[in-house]
Amino acid sequence: MNSLRPGALPVKWNWRPPLLYVLILLGCSPLSAATHKVVRKDHAVQSDVVPAPDQHQAPAKDLLLKPEDEKKADALASFIDGNIAEDNAEVDRALEDYKKVLAVDPAAKIRTDDDSGTEMLLAAKVAFELARRGDPAAGIDVLKDTAKAAPNDPMACYFLSQIYAKFLRKYDVALKYADQALNLDPTNFLFYVTNYELQLNLGQGKKAVETLDRASKLQSNDAQFCLKLSELYVHAMVKDDGTSAPDDLKKMNVLFQKTLSLAKDDPAIIGRVADFYVLTKQIKDAIPLYAKTLDLKKNPNDPQLTAVREKLASSYIATNRNDEAIKVLEELIKHDPLRAGSYETLGQLYAQKGDLEKALASYQQTLLLKPNQPLNYLRVSDMMFQLKKFDKAVELLQDTRKKFPDLPRVTYALAQALSLAKKHQEAITVFEEAKGEAQNSESEMLDGNFYFDYGAAAEQAGMIQKAADLFKKSIDLDPSNAAKAYNYLGFMWVDRGQNLDEAGSLIKRAVDMEPDNGAYIDSLGWYYYKKGEPEKALAALLKAAVNIKPEDATVYDHIGDTYQKLGNAAQALVYWQKAVALDPDNKQIAEKIEGAKQKVTSAPSPLPSKTEGR
Repeated sequence: MNSLRPGALPVKWNWRPPLLYVLILLGCSPLSAATHKVVRKDHAVQSDVVPAPDQHQAPAKDLLLKPEDEKKADALASFIDGNIAEDNAEVDRALEDYKKVLAVDPAAKIRTDDDSGTEMLLAAKVAFELARRGDPAAGIDVLKDTAKAAPNDPMACYFLSQIYAKFLRKYDVALKYADQALNLDPTNFLFYVTNYELQLNLGQGKKAVETLDRASKLQSNDAQFCLKLSELYVHAMVKDDGTSAPDDLKKMNVLFQKTLSLAKDDPAIIGRVADFYVLTKQIKDAIPLYAKTLDLKKNPNDPQLTAVREKLASSYIATNRNDEAIKVLEELIKHDPLRAGSYETLGQLYAQKGDLEKALASYQQTLLLKPNQPLNYLRVSDMMFQLKKFDKAVELLQDTRKKFPDLPRVTYALAQALSLAKKHQEAITVFEEAKGEAQNSESEMLDGNFYFDYGAAAEQAGMIQKAADLFKKSIDLDPSNAAKAYNYLGFMWVDRGQNLDEAGSLIKRAVDMEPDNGAYIDSLGWYYYKKGEPEKALAALLKAAVNIKPEDATVYDHIGDTYQKLGNAAQALVYWQKAVALDPDNKQIAEKIEGAKQKVTSAPSPLPSKTEGR
């Protein structure tokens, strides 16, 4: 519906001033206006002359309007008619009525809708409606008439700049009028903003900043003014990545510090200053401000606090204060338990901390809140893998595959779960299904990691040649990141006494790529052991035991075997006992321990040294 409503203007105005206010505005007394007949038959509204006792008696002279007052009264009638027409969606008629008002008083004003008593130009309302209808030139003429009638009123110049900018894209002319408005009223911050934006549109970035510098010299103790000015500096000086020139950052810091000092205990302003510090990567300075914002909010269930808590948690994470971030997120969830993103972040933090059970619980909450996102199922299954809850992972992923039958990554995860649950033949079948699905819809999934996992499953299933082929495929696809494939293939052969020379070369490549990887060093030591070089093996294996985290039963078992090979049953027993403590169900290691105990107890006691005899 065509309308003269305030949507045509940048600010919402109430264009329905009280009758008495308009009377005073037009310079009429209420009494004299009441005697002036206002008739608009086409509006079906009629206001008659107040009848005299005698219908044929002429009104008293003091009740008659002067000619100029009669024009004002006509203008008042036109304004009222315009309001009525506008209410009836007769926009063309309303425009004509408002133009009649402006013909009498081009600078006529009406009151705004914010109860502040602020006056606004009627010409702006008319001009913007004309511009919106495709006739900005007519709107400009209206405002130019107003500017002539009221040369000291900056608002006519301001609205002229807006029409030239928004409807004609003539930023140079718009800037000329914006400059006039600013010169007429250099205390109005809106005019600085307008000039700044127009200068940017004209590519005059330096002049835009100079306009802000001019605004900064205004003597203002208004925190909102300082905040808005500071944020304009951010817009001008901070790049998308949060960086800025050192001098510019220093200038902005001074302004935001002033804003902070004026804000006192205003949580909204304090929070905005904290946002600035985060944006400019001064996160340590943001943390106490976010915390203060939370303290100042009296109602802990205030929904606005959720965003502040999230920002505080993110700031703690960015500064490696994860325990404090966890506390904030737990508090956030207490007040807003339906935020899936908070549970997700908590899950990540708990996982980094090593508290896998809590990580799993957090991811499960995310899954409950967003069951239609496959990634949530994969996060939960990954935690189950790490907690060795392989059967539960299989059950979860089987259900997930039914819900998302067209997602190869879900099938891939199920194949991994089956392999870890020692359901080897099923795992091989599902890996092959995942491969087929990915070839049809998600070929990028078939990378080095996929073929490595498939190869590991094949090795666990006893399909050694198939495993070797899959590991080689993994290496071919991504040789620069193939250390784990080199190591697994090499160790697989070494452990079986196959292809020892080729296996040793593969393992050495893995160690060269990751020289501190304890698992790869253990494979190298085991290669030396299988080659019949126990001294080299022992040196490598002891280094592996130092480097590998957490402790690994296989490494200790290998060290025990090597000590036994070197004839040192006592040391062998020590490391086998370490191994069985980590893997108490390993019967082979338990048998080695029993054998070593017999050898140690049957061996003669060594003679005491001179030191021991003292």
